[in-house]
Amino acid sequence: MKRFWGMIVFCLAAACGASSREGANGPVREPLDKVGYVHEGPGFEKVLAKAAELESAWAAKEGQPAQSGSPFTAVISPHDDYTYAARVYLHAFSRIEARHIVLFGVAHHAKDFPASEGKLVFESFGAWHGPYGDVPISPLREDLIAALPSDDVLVSDEIHEGEHSLEGIVPFLQNRVDDVRIVPILVPYMSVSRIEELAERTGAALASAMKQRGLTLGRDVAIVISSDSVHYGDEGWSDKNFADFGTDGAAYDKAVARDLELVRDHLVGPVSVDRLAGLYGKLVKDDFHEYRVSWCGRFSIPFGLAALLATTKALGSPAPSGALLRYGTTLDPGATDYGVPGMGVTAPANLHHWVGFAAIGYR
Repeated sequence: MKRFWGMIVFCLAAACGASSREGANGPVREPLDKVGYVHEGPGFEKVLAKAAELESAWAAKEGQPAQSGSPFTAVISPHDDYTYAARVYLHAFSRIEARHIVLFGVAHHAKDFPASEGKLVFESFGAWHGPYGDVPISPLREDLIAALPSDDVLVSDEIHEGEHSLEGIVPFLQNRVDDVRIVPILVPYMSVSRIEELAERTGAALASAMKQRGLTLGRDVAIVISSDSVHYGDEGWSDKNFADFGTDGAAYDKAVARDLELVRDHLVGPVSVDRLAGLYGKLVKDDFHEYRVSWCGRFSIPFGLAALLATTKALGSPAPSGALLRYGTTLDPGATDYGVPGMGVTAPANLHHWVGFAAIGYR
């Protein structure tokens, strides 16, 4: 969900839509959010260095081991402002090694595009802006569009230009993998049954394309899912009140505990259709346009993980299993001054307005 306060910032900073320019591979999608994220190499390096320093101290205090082992086949990553969430982003990309990344993002403004409902929203750019140069589109995009029925797909540069949920992830990917290529996809409103059937076809199509191109999951291809967790409070959410526990310190603790319970019960451990349907039911009302719990990834997470499960099944691999790498909120660890001119926040952080986010890795 796009925060109301933040939308004002975006409209001022980006004229309510990202721009594009011509590049070597065709039109390049330029950044929308030039406040919450930093899109150039020197500034991004500052964010990485400070976040790594702080997280090293956090891991030592919490007794958290460094991430090791085989590369992740999928991760769930935040998309909140770097000032608040960079320390959590860092964990999501600690074991990403794949050159081809299928990105499943949140379509915050899907209500403005009713034709997108129940479809995957692709774009037609040749590349996206990255801090170290343009990030090309993977040929897997065209493979997927060609393999999926036309009723499953909407190609809309307009929707992608007005959506920020993937662009903050691209710098972390490009820093991690020099020659990374991406397939940006947004997941708008859809029923749980639609998620299951469309994810099954998407996973089968991805597995088929990987086989034809000689690519393996984890080493060559990975899935990255964009989502923040609870959006909490009674201020700054347009006309919504998401403070179901109240707005004091005890309410904050209860809301954080609920987030962690949802992660534990549905996202940690083996991925299954039933567990994902259970999460969907906890987050979405019978009218799936309405929240039960205000996670903006209520569609991107179930879809992305169901697609991952379908991909592994089609490849003859075991079902993947998830591990919580880091959870945080805009209040804890809170704001960090990274010393990057022009980088700031697109929303306040206090007991009346805060956001949670998690990094979860799958193998």
